[in-house]
Amino acid sequence: MGKPFLSIQQQIELLESRGVKTDDASGSILLREGYYSVVNGYKDPFIDREATAAAGDDRYREGTTLTDIYDLFSFDRKLRGLTFHYLIKAEAAVRTAISYCFSDAHREEDAYLFQANYCSKEEFAASGNDSNRYASEITGLIGILSSRANRSGASFITHYRESYGAVPLWVLTNDLTFGNLEHFFNLMKPAEQRDFCKTVVHSTGRLGDGKLGYFDVQRARVSLEVLVKFRNICAHDERLYCARVGGRKAVNYAKMVWMLERYLTKPEFLDFLADFVSMIESSLAKDRAFAHVLIQAGFPEIASEIKHRLNEQ
Repeated sequence: MGKPFLSIQQQIELLESRGVKTDDASGSILLREGYYSVVNGYKDPFIDREATAAAGDDRYREGTTLTDIYDLFSFDRKLRGLTFHYLIKAEAAVRTAISYCFSDAHREEDAYLFQANYCSKEEFAASGNDSNRYASEITGLIGILSSRANRSGASFITHYRESYGAVPLWVLTNDLTFGNLEHFFNLMKPAEQRDFCKTVVHSTGRLGDGKLGYFDVQRARVSLEVLVKFRNICAHDERLYCARVGGRKAVNYAKMVWMLERYLTKPEFLDFLADFVSMIESSLAKDRAFAHVLIQAGFPEIASEIKHRLNEQ
């Protein structure tokens, strides 16, 4: 049996019956943002597990208010906005480095359409990939590139296609998703992947900057997978503050931050850190219930580490 439709008043009554305090603003919150997005999306830290198990439906910790849940929802929205802004900058650095390194090695205008210009099956497997996926990965990538070059309706693609008869990679990559770019990187020849790492270091001004002055292919591969997944979380309005991605869901927000650093200039990254710390500190000061959630998620520790980094500058 499906869930029945509930009016705003019935939604409020349901929340109150489960132990959530509401107020005059509750109806507006539910009407504007939606019960599912706010409550179902952000209720978990406020649930009383024992009472819920005994009752057979959600029961909330004593003192929980709809405002507490909405504050977490609003915090996550702001966090997505901040994070997405800098992930887009990282994506641009990746796009430019891939198109530059590949095009420098393969000067033909449609070089990206030929399998011989990518890694071999043996090189693909040597990077830790499943060799059985090689053929489908190569075919899939070239198919995407061919489709974008020949059928994309983007004005800049159409212009090159109609004016010059071909679309160079440094133009085409602007019509690719971050996931497409990760796919492309994983199929580049090893030497070109190493060139990509060097290009990122140079483009971000990190050359000679201690540990950030060296960037190897394996770190690039892992970080691209992580950044793509976090970028998609932000773009699709999914929960970010508690997200975990990668193998065994081992990478949380804090680990992602330090991966992101490699793709930003020092001023860009410091601006990001300063904005992040400001957001955390203002959120922690908001109310005790909300502060508890951030503490449980580890955000004060992240902010403390970041403040230490900022003080070193």
